[in-house]
Amino acid sequence: MFPNAACVVSLVDRLVHRAEVISIEGESYRLKEARERNEARARQR
Repeated sequence: MFPNAACVVSLVDRLVHRAEVISIEGESYRLKEARERNEARARQR
């Protein structure tokens, strides 16, 4: 897709330069749902 590593570095540099850091606090929905699935599976055994 990219002809060389320099192109990739340049692209990433441009993306990171314009990026904003967003801090999200609280429990992850994916981790919460995975934990609930594992607990449900453990109860079924």
